[in-house]
Amino acid sequence: MSSQSSVQLSGISSFGKHWIAAMGESWHVLKITDDVLFSKQCGPWMLLERNHFQRWVNLSADPNFSVKWAGWF
Repeated sequence: MSSQSSVQLSGISSFGKHWIAAMGESWHVLKITDDVLFSKQCGPWMLLERNHFQRWVNLSADPNFSVKWAGWF
């Protein structure tokens, strides 16, 4: 996965909405993987970056965020 791929991150919980308001919604994709060491929740997981800050988001069941590839409508 190219680090130049972009996604739009949207908040679906109050935490997610506040977090997006502070950090922004356009993110670069660094990595996609089936599992991560810090969670037993099934993936896929996506590692995102914006302004040197990184965040993991679960693509199938994240309670705080939804992800849409840039250009999807």
